[in-house]
Amino acid sequence: MNNPIALDDMYFVGPQVLVEDFAKLKAMGFERVINNRPDGEAEEQPASADLEAEARAQGLEYIYNPVNLSELGQEQVSQQMASLEESKKTFAFCRTGTRSSVAWVLVNNAQGKEYQTLVDYVSAKGFDLARCEAVMQPLVAHNK
Repeated sequence: MNNPIALDDMYFVGPQVLVEDFAKLKAMGFERVINNRPDGEAEEQPASADLEAEARAQGLEYIYNPVNLSELGQEQVSQQMASLEESKKTFAFCRTGTRSSVAWVLVNNAQGKEYQTLVDYVSAKGFDLARCEAVMQPLVAHNK
């Protein structure tokens, strides 16, 4: 498992985790794991049910909120937002961490933060959101 990348004090992102990574996540102080990767994207990918079982065995909250960029909608953003209502140290993952970063940008934008500032911040953390722009735009809250 790669080191999680902090997008804020309580939300970290990274690539696909394996069942054996949950003990390390627990030891790092994480309380919640959000899986933003749909099941079945790759043959070697562990099933969400297996990840959930290990997360719960480690005492971690586990949320499955699959994000397929070609179908990204308000439902996924709302679920991500609801998942974060209670402040807990959270690790969100997908294949590379990009979709989990997209979700963070859209949640924070919906809460009143300026969209482009969020995108620039995430880009500086190493996530290129340019390829996601077209699917993000319909969900952007144009704050004044």
